[in-house]
Amino acid sequence: MQAIPIRMLNELAYCERLYHLMHVQGIFEASADTIEGTGQHERAERRRRPSDAGQGLWDLAPQSLHLGDELLGIVGKLDAIRFQEDGYWEPIESKHSSAPRGERSFRLGDWELDGCAWPNDQVQLCAQGLLLKANGFPSESGRIYYRGNKKTVRVAFSEDLVAATLAMIQRARELENASMPAPLVNSEKCFRCSLNSICLPDETIRLTRPERESVSIRNIVPSRDDLGTVYVSEPGSRLGKRGFELTITMKDGTQSEVPLKDIRHISLFGNVQISTQLMHECMESGISVSFLTSAGRLVGVNHPLVTKNVLVRREQFRKFDDERERLVLARSVVRAKILNQRTLLRRNARDMDKSVLGDLFEHARRVEQASSMESLLGIEGIAAKQYMQAFPAMLKVGKVPPGETLMNGRNRRPPKDPVNALLSLAYSLLERDVYAALAAVGLDPLLGFYHRIENGRPSLVLDMMEPFRAIVADSVVIRTLNTGEVSWDDFYVGQESCSLKSPGRKRFFQAYERRMHEKVTHPVFEYKLSYRRMMELEARFLSRYLMGELPEYRPIVTR
Repeated sequence: MQAIPIRMLNELAYCERLYHLMHVQGIFEASADTIEGTGQHERAERRRRPSDAGQGLWDLAPQSLHLGDELLGIVGKLDAIRFQEDGYWEPIESKHSSAPRGERSFRLGDWELDGCAWPNDQVQLCAQGLLLKANGFPSESGRIYYRGNKKTVRVAFSEDLVAATLAMIQRARELENASMPAPLVNSEKCFRCSLNSICLPDETIRLTRPERESVSIRNIVPSRDDLGTVYVSEPGSRLGKRGFELTITMKDGTQSEVPLKDIRHISLFGNVQISTQLMHECMESGISVSFLTSAGRLVGVNHPLVTKNVLVRREQFRKFDDERERLVLARSVVRAKILNQRTLLRRNARDMDKSVLGDLFEHARRVEQASSMESLLGIEGIAAKQYMQAFPAMLKVGKVPPGETLMNGRNRRPPKDPVNALLSLAYSLLERDVYAALAAVGLDPLLGFYHRIENGRPSLVLDMMEPFRAIVADSVVIRTLNTGEVSWDDFYVGQESCSLKSPGRKRFFQAYERRMHEKVTHPVFEYKLSYRRMMELEARFLSRYLMGELPEYRPIVTR
């Protein structure tokens, strides 16, 4: 039986759902508070020195103490302990937050706790005292230093506190083999939680309750992150690490630096080298690295050896083995894809036969009635053909040489005209981003429910891309061509292939990132999110559906 880390009892007393996400599913995401707290613990560790008689509270033991007990079933690290004159030992904890006012006691289940410290902090401290006692160090109390208001609080290990702590240990055991607890309802705790964008409390309630339309969605989830994507496509470039910075050395010797803390993802195109030290740092820091050919085809994405949340992958393999389950999910993504294509045409097409919009709407309706994968593929194929035939109506011709054309149907491998060259590149970038979102959630990007499973083919990525192809990738292509950000002169156009030159490629990368950072109103939750955040949201909702928390998975459909 695996021992429960005592720090997880703090999370459990704070919120059972948070405990399940962190301890059972193995998900952690740093926040400003957790980063600051880690830094403060490290600084305190460096300052610690052997204690002498008469020293103050924070001149404590020279080293941290690691303890465990099989009977209690807990294990943990005690940052500091203090020996008292009466022969008892006190565990010492420090917290980033402020101490409560202490005007009233707290209730934790059936037990009454002192109002001088937060209940979850008291449980963690009491667990440390129980570990000390079990290992031969008598302990009847502990102390917590709250940095927020610089207050030291003494916590006596009362009968109620000990009983509450033992109950928390027992509850932790029960949750290890239980489904994820329901989210807190309208709780202020959610605003300070480091996993609020993963837990999605209000969104989950909206999607699971019959009266969900009346559930208000609070602005908890960040609309977008401030991290960036680094693109390196210059042949002969080398990437390395110096301190806490990414270094990029060009073939001519010029060098630039980017702080690693500001990076989400690194994309390498063609003949670009990356050092082993940087790869290690990226995997430890959660920075994904994608490798693409010089033509823009995705070859692979690196991630750590042990990815998050094996439980969701177990359910993914189980449910994707069920043909009916796969068909239900496939109908959802194909319907969303067709409706989003229709929306893009409705917004941008000129001089187009308007009957196409009616046809696409009818195809989306027929998708919901498809009885097999074969019939679904047929409907999708007809819709895709009509959409691509109408695609040129969304483009401004601009400066195109006589006898040339921007687009001649959909062609690829290799693309033969500028529009198809941009579409292929945009789909590769989209594939990379969806891959990263699925891997971050813990899903296996290779095992899908709609696209055929082949060795080395990211089938689930291709499945989840479908609703985003029109509203992200196609939209970027249309915008860059219509605004002149990318023009005919930016392409190498041959008899059998067409490719984008380096200056045009850099501008296209910038346009793609602008689109991914663009904030739009979510059609269900009605708050603004970037498209990159929406992809993360879709991956999480699919995982929650597979885990049985959500009754259905409905991909995003723009209005």
